Amino acid sequence: MSTQPTGTILDDDRLLELRETDRTTGSELAIEVTPVAEFMGASSGDEVDWAVDEHRDQPMLVFTGLDGEPTSSVPYPRELYEEGGEIVAPVPDTLVRTESPGGLGIDLEAYDPERPLLFDAITAAETIGLVPVRFDDGEPYRAEPLPETAGESDPVAEETIDRERDADPTPRPETMDAPIDPIVLDDVLADAPNDVPESDVVGILEAIVTHDLVGVSDHVAGASPVTVDDRAICLLERDAWIERLVPELEAHDVDVDPDALTAARKAHERQADRLLEDAGDGDDALEGEYDVVVTNERDTAEWEVSEPGASQ
Repeated sequence: MSTQPTGTILDDDRLLELRETDRTTGSELAIEVTPVAEFMGASSGDEVDWAVDEHRDQPMLVFTGLDGEPTSSVPYPRELYEEGGEIVAPVPDTLVRTESPGGLGIDLEAYDPERPLLFDAITAAETIGLVPVRFDDGEPYRAEPLPETAGESDPVAEETIDRERDADPTPRPETMDAPIDPIVLDDVLADAPNDVPESDVVGILEAIVTHDLVGVSDHVAGASPVTVDDRAICLLERDAWIERLVPELEAHDVDVDPDALTAARKAHERQADRLLEDAGDGDDALEGEYDVVVTNERDTAEWEVSEPGASQ
């Protein structure tokens, strides 16, 4: 889309503002996209997928409406929401902080919402491109740091480079090694107590995968696990999260905070619900009867199936 844009969607005197948001843990910033949403026929609650392209040698954020496509099949799904009469689109942190050309190269900690970055919008086919133009005070956006001059430097670029060099250890939903969609984790963390660190929840989710705590003999329902795309919904005996997973996590030196564990458990439950919805199966007859863990898909023909209480 970077080669043949059909032109700007916006009026000559309007640009789109990159502002703060607290709606999702994977997006500290969001763009007001009301005129773009009107152009797309989108509204609050619709889901979009994000990416980065290039336009005139600078990074351009792009997003496309999912139109019912499962969010599990796209890398950066986000849900539009309404605030103050505007339609707002959360932008994945990864695409904001990554150096050009893979992202905008903006230090999230140094970003000043009182001096927002402004975007123009262009379209090609069904994809919207958001082109960074300038900051609100008139300073042009530049994708690359300026050549160093005596006594001067680009603090935003330097902070970004330092963070990448030091390998920021904070787990992010977009890079999490667990079969949970970022949008699902965002929703769960939004409902969790404010003092639950995201890293604690992600640590539990990743440990279940890393240490293979849910194996082929754990599915206890009277049928093979439900598989959707590249994941499977495994039903465990009721209270397995507390009675079995907690001791196994602690045995692997994983810090199991009760609130973080609750959030991790809800993430698996909501992910299972989303996968069933995507598969067109909304049956919740098993709700409350089993504990749920979503795993990477396995050959279900080899799964050992047993009823609760049966000897393993």
